[in-house]
Amino acid sequence: MSLPSLRIAVLHYQPKDEPADVVTEQVAAALRDAGHTPVLLRVDESITDLVRQVARSRADLVFNLCETFADDYRLEVNVAAVLELARMPFTGSGTAGLLLAQDKILTKQLLQFHGVLTPRFATFDGMSFEAHGDLSFPLIVKPARSDASMGLGVERDMEGLARRVRMIREQYDDEALAEEFIEGREVYVGVLGDHARPQVLPVVELDFGKKWSRKRMKIADREVKFGPEGPGEPQLVMPKDLSDELRGRIERAAVTAFRALKLSDYARIDFRVSSATNEPYLLEVNPNPYLEAKCEVAMGAREIGLSYPQLIQRIVETAARRYGLDRDKRPRAPAPSAEPAPLS
Repeated sequence: MSLPSLRIAVLHYQPKDEPADVVTEQVAAALRDAGHTPVLLRVDESITDLVRQVARSRADLVFNLCETFADDYRLEVNVAAVLELARMPFTGSGTAGLLLAQDKILTKQLLQFHGVLTPRFATFDGMSFEAHGDLSFPLIVKPARSDASMGLGVERDMEGLARRVRMIREQYDDEALAEEFIEGREVYVGVLGDHARPQVLPVVELDFGKKWSRKRMKIADREVKFGPEGPGEPQLVMPKDLSDELRGRIERAAVTAFRALKLSDYARIDFRVSSATNEPYLLEVNPNPYLEAKCEVAMGAREIGLSYPQLIQRIVETAARRYGLDRDKRPRAPAPSAEPAPLS
């Protein structure tokens, strides 16, 4: 796809007095490599500032890296909603996809409807619970709308389950989702493109490493995701021993999830491959996942010959096609002539 040079606002969340995430400059550098003009836009907790900065940027497209807003990960969808209301083209999933994927309970119900295999589960809203299948301990328990494994834990009995459900209710003001633990390998696949032509990237596996104690369950909790790196520690690898049949089943489930949840441009789908049955269980769907140069999506892209700058350009191309920016005549948001009125 031949794409003209665009002025692209890289929208990222950055609280006051905190350094920018490395992914911000990585994306900006990739955009410059592709011939675009990136403009960094930092937002924190002011919706007025968000609207003002986007308008003043005079960007053709916003590269939306906001995974949270006002220190609340649940407001990620609101950033996309503001951009939609402003009729500002942006990368990644819109409000519909972000809302559907953010609610893990609704996600599982939608996937079940579409015949995608997920672990059996139960939900707790603080007053009642609803089971979907006969569950057995241990259970993975987490907030229904959590991000980055916040609040996630393993419970082996009813007492621990009740304690964690109560903690989730009190600390996260959220429902709790309890899933049956699937013993096996944890793998991830990136999906690029649009609803009509999604491309599944090669499978990436989380190798838990030799230092991971046999007494500890192999789950991707916050200690694994944000723990130390080095020999013997958990790390991402490209598996070479997955059968074509298993890869095909993972890819079909990933595409079904991408379409069912109305996602756009890029996503990461997480699976567990059961060591008992070799069945791939879909664990989670992540629209607009973290795009750092060493992340799962970037690793999968490199495996098919897409460098990091080419991956970022692919995302831009898909969004540009959706908004008609791949043509020479492109709408550009005018700079405001006066200060916008405060939003009430």
